[in-house]
Amino acid sequence: MQNDTLLKHSKHKTLVLILAASAACVAGAVFALRRDPMSMIVADGVPFLPTLAEKAASIDRAEIERGGKSLVLVRAGGGTDEWTLESRDGYPARLEELKGIVSGLAGMRIDQRMTALPERHGELGLAWPDADGRAARVRLLAGGEVVADCIAGDERANPRAQFVRLAAEPQTFRVLGSIVVDTDTRRWVDAELLSLPEGEVDSVLINGLEVKATVDADGRKSYAAAEAGALVTAGEFEWTDLRKAAAVRSLPGWLARFELEDVRRSTGAAADPAISPIFDMVRGRLKVNAVRDGDGVWISFEATPKEGAPNAEEINANRKYAGDPFVPDWAEFARKHAGWEYKLPGWKVTALEEALKTPASRGDPNQPVRIPSTRD
Repeated sequence: MQNDTLLKHSKHKTLVLILAASAACVAGAVFALRRDPMSMIVADGVPFLPTLAEKAASIDRAEIERGGKSLVLVRAGGGTDEWTLESRDGYPARLEELKGIVSGLAGMRIDQRMTALPERHGELGLAWPDADGRAARVRLLAGGEVVADCIAGDERANPRAQFVRLAAEPQTFRVLGSIVVDTDTRRWVDAELLSLPEGEVDSVLINGLEVKATVDADGRKSYAAAEAGALVTAGEFEWTDLRKAAAVRSLPGWLARFELEDVRRSTGAAADPAISPIFDMVRGRLKVNAVRDGDGVWISFEATPKEGAPNAEEINANRKYAGDPFVPDWAEFARKHAGWEYKLPGWKVTALEEALKTPASRGDPNQPVRIPSTRD
């Protein structure tokens, strides 16, 4: 009996030692986990930016950076909801993008505490500065006071989450929710400049060539190249049959869908006549002044309405969505775009210059070519 008692006592003592050792291991593991730079300790679900919601209405400046590009938005005076892009010379900005960022940040709830080691921020897309564009920085200010200054990094799905941190602190978090931060100017402005209906253009004059419409018995328009006019000096530019065909194909519909890539105040530089078309239309006349600047082409508009032109209300009544064809009030169009230059998207430049490429007889038509100007 005494041996049994000693055996039981020995087993109990052994079990206690095992449990104590296990507890010590668990405690050590927890301690190590807390010290691990990629620890996954669950936080309390508190807001990542707890004061943002109550201060959101007072925000009057936003600074957005990503991939080496930046945008600055400022609220117009008088407490209005009108915003402009200070970084684009004060061009009117759309508020929807900023509302999405502010509401997204205010709604973020901390889900997990992540690394606090700066050398590991890159693993979460939170290294800053970050020329690769994985990270984005958002600074929101109200009356000069910084309301929020944070770095947004990689996103995760199921549940929708994002890695974030305050710009001034190394501690990182995974939060529930996410924001989209884009420095593309087109996302922040009304990028659509024109979307003319088919048949609105009567003729196009470019570099001395006129592409002119004729109307058949059913009222349908077709286009053909007229003889070069008196505006072209002999030998200044050779309109070959291939160039004329390309002009007829590309120019009449060039205004059918027209969006900007970027915007700036007009520089006043002289337009390049080789790529500055004049559109004579049913209800107005539009001169496009194109300026080459580095690898890009920037344009400005001169628009005038036609007296006694047909009313466009019937056409415009069919417009339901952005991008649907419509005819603008050309006088209002001229006022809206006066003093601004717009950078053309690459595909618009290609369509404009298609007719000006070196003829196939001078080389392989499938190879890249130099675009001539009137000085060639």
